[in-house]
Amino acid sequence: MEHFDKWQEYWDCYLLNKYGKPEVETEADLYFQVARTIHKKPIDKPIFDHIIDEMKTGLSLEPQDTLVDLCCGNGLFTFELRQAVSRIIGVDFAPQIVHTAHDFKSADNILYHLGDVINFLKDFKSHYPEVSPNKYIINDSLAYFSVEELEQMLAHIVAISGNNFHFLIRGVPNALLMWNYYNTEERKAKYLADKAKGDYSNDGLGRWWLPQEIENACNTMNLKYLIHNQDETLSNYRMDVLISAI
Repeated sequence: MEHFDKWQEYWDCYLLNKYGKPEVETEADLYFQVARTIHKKPIDKPIFDHIIDEMKTGLSLEPQDTLVDLCCGNGLFTFELRQAVSRIIGVDFAPQIVHTAHDFKSADNILYHLGDVINFLKDFKSHYPEVSPNKYIINDSLAYFSVEELEQMLAHIVAISGNNFHFLIRGVPNALLMWNYYNTEERKAKYLADKAKGDYSNDGLGRWWLPQEIENACNTMNLKYLIHNQDETLSNYRMDVLISAI
C-alpha cells in the first residue's frame, strides 16, 4: 500500500491506541474500532441508516446478488446488508477486526475472510470455485491503496465476474476538496509538515485521490464509471465511484 506500510497494524491496534480498549465489549465499541465516529461518539443512527441506504441504492442490491465486501472491517456495515442479498463475502487483513466480525456481526449468509484484498481477489476462484459474485463494495478504504493496486483490483474483478459486475467505491478522499478537510491554519500546517517529512498516513485518513486517477484506471480497463461527490450531510471532502463493464 502506497507510502505507508503499517495500515494492518494501525487498524488492528486502533481501538487500543485510541481508546485504551484491548477488545470490543459493547455495540459502541464496534464504531470506535473502525473509526465510525463524530466527535468521539458513534455516528448517529440516521446517518448510519443513510449510509446503508446509499450502499443498497448505489449497487442496486437484489435478493439474488452475491456481494463481496472489500476491507469489510468488523462487519458493522456488512451485517446490515445481509438481508438485501443472497450471500456476502467480507475480507479484511486485520486479524483482531475480523475476529470481532465473527463474534459480533455473523449471519448464516455472511462469510468473513482474513486476508489482503489484492491477493484475495487474485485467488478468489481457488478459495470459492462455485461462487460467482456480481456486486463489490469498498467503503472508506480506497485511500489505503495506490493507483496500481486499484488497477489490480479491477483486473481481478473482471477475471472473476467478466462483464457481470458493479463495483461501488465509497468515501474516497477527493484531492480537489482536501482544503475542506484541512479547514484551519493549524490543520493545514500539520498536513504540510507531515507531507514534508514523508508521512502520508494523514492521521489515518490515507491517500488523497484525484478523480482523474480513477478515470484513467477505468479507461485503461475499458470500464464504465460514474464519480460524484458525497452528500455534504456525510462529507464535504469525499467522493463515491460506481464502476461497471461497458
